[in-house]
Amino acid sequence: MSKVNRIWRGARWRDIAARTLAAVPLNYAVTSALTMLIARLLPGGGAQASIAATMLSFAIFAGLAMTAFAVRSVARLWIGLVAAGLVAGGADWLLISTGGRL
Repeated sequence: MSKVNRIWRGARWRDIAARTLAAVPLNYAVTSALTMLIARLLPGGGAQASIAATMLSFAIFAGLAMTAFAVRSVARLWIGLVAAGLVAGGADWLLISTGGRL
């Protein structure tokens, strides 16, 4: 059996798939929650804060996508991304429920 077949059949295939799922759909959800939070916390008008947060979101998404393939442990990657998403989503919900800007 060639080395390529062993890589695709073994644990590395599952590792790459888990990292890809974390790097694209999970990263998108976390980035959108962080973008909403940043837009609410930035000073200034709502439109200016939204534009600034959206521009910053491109750097956040790229950084998290690179991190997904740079970390050693897939479990820590998923735990970190899910925790960051839950914290940002909870903060968004709290700011909206207490009368923060939409």
